Amino acid sequence: MLKLFINKNFKAILLTSLLFLIYYRSPYIFLNGRFIAEEGSFWFRNAFLFGPIEGLTQVFIGSAYFNLWANLSSVVASVLPLEYAPLGTVYMALIVQLYLYNFIIFSESNFFVNKTDRILLSLIVLIAPPMVASVWLNTLVSQVYFTIITILIFFQKDITNSFFNKSSPIIIFFSGFSSVLPCVLSPFFVLKYLKDKSRFNLMNLIAISVPTIFQLIIFLYAKITGLEKLLADGPRYILSFTKIVSYFYNVIVKSFLGRDLTQFIFDKLFNEKSFLLVIVLITILILFFLKISFTKIKQDKIILYLILFFILQSFLVIYVAKFEGVQGRYAVVPGILLIFICYRLFQISSGFLRIITFSLILLSLTSGIYEYKFNNIYPELLSCIDCPEWKSEVTKWKNDNTYILKIWAYPQRSMDLKY
Repeated sequence: MLKLFINKNFKAILLTSLLFLIYYRSPYIFLNGRFIAEEGSFWFRNAFLFGPIEGLTQVFIGSAYFNLWANLSSVVASVLPLEYAPLGTVYMALIVQLYLYNFIIFSESNFFVNKTDRILLSLIVLIAPPMVASVWLNTLVSQVYFTIITILIFFQKDITNSFFNKSSPIIIFFSGFSSVLPCVLSPFFVLKYLKDKSRFNLMNLIAISVPTIFQLIIFLYAKITGLEKLLADGPRYILSFTKIVSYFYNVIVKSFLGRDLTQFIFDKLFNEKSFLLVIVLITILILFFLKISFTKIKQDKIILYLILFFILQSFLVIYVAKFEGVQGRYAVVPGILLIFICYRLFQISSGFLRIITFSLILLSLTSGIYEYKFNNIYPELLSCIDCPEWKSEVTKWKNDNTYILKIWAYPQRSMDLKY
């Protein structure tokens, strides 16, 4: 009887379980809200002081791209009473994450087809090590969730009148207008349409092509005029050996081992002089792994696309990451793609290769569970640890409009609401 009930209500039970895990990670944020860094000091401030038109059209030129979701979220927050404004951005970020989980649970895909796929992939995009605290409930980096959704949409089945078929072009549109990460995938949507000229593929192609052109114009303008260098909050768009080391540390290794075990291996077993040796060994290991799985890879289009996505996103984040470190939000998409590749190998393999890939997935999820909440290196991004009490800050500002409001993570961050 219980088994029948679970089978009948599997998707609802899975979604409810994910909602519990989401709330469990940071109850304080859901109940009180919070502005974090530029989400408050730049995006919300401009929308609050200068109105919704400014809020919707603002561009942080130092990043050299347009972020529509952050703009829209700042406007939503600005129309709420100031005491509750942070809840606006928190729940706007939550909307994107919830769409991702619902997409995996309820949509039809060539990538995930059974209950095991839906459970494991939902857990991967929720708790795997690449999903770091810095991208949690933050509208500025909702772009990484949008990008993951765009990747999954690429493998979506074309089912007429399906809710997800109808909403996919809208999601891709918002995704492309909120980051350059999904825009680099536009050539693949062109190929997909050329192979199958369905209305669904055409709408998705249009939805990603328009923002790609728009983002390219902004990027070229910022580069040509030099505004990007003048206004950037750190060195970026450079290539260096340090970035390569950081990439291998944060993407290739940490995606499976988590931060603590990865740091132990790098700090205790190697030193700075042997980093090149580490990279060579990891590369050889990856090439060996690809060799033993070559037949499976060659025969499966999904894993071929995932590998191409991974390579493209890896080159992109190595180039755009700031401060010579491919970490935090920059490591999310290639890290998740790497786990997706491993998962696809698990789906299509048997014997030894299936055991190895499942072990890697289990290791990644175990590492993710370990640092999901209590063992996170940045607990101050998940819960209130010496954080400013927003309503008290608003009261102080109303009594003195020259007061600089404290936001997360104070004292490094604050918000000036003077004109």
